Amino acid sequence: MTITRKQIQWMRTHARMQIDAELEEMNLAEYGVEPDPYVYTEQDLHEQIRKMVNRYNREREVHRRPAEHSKPWECTATDTNPTTGKKRS
Repeated sequence: MTITRKQIQWMRTHARMQIDAELEEMNLAEYGVEPDPYVYTEQDLHEQIRKMVNRYNREREVHRRPAEHSKPWECTATDTNPTTGKKRS
């Protein structure tokens, strides 16, 4: 079994995978032909593409993030308590 554009579109809509045009071409290049003498099963394709999509999107997210970013959910000792105006210890 090989992957087709129709199956990739199904993964976008039903499996809620974030697959852009570049990733679609990568998937078609990798899984669009059978690896002689092996045969992909539907489960193999879905799992391998899921892993590729997650890795691709995670790497793109890292490159899009600024190097230094604030983390408002982390409190530090210098933060003030909004109810009392006193510094937290």
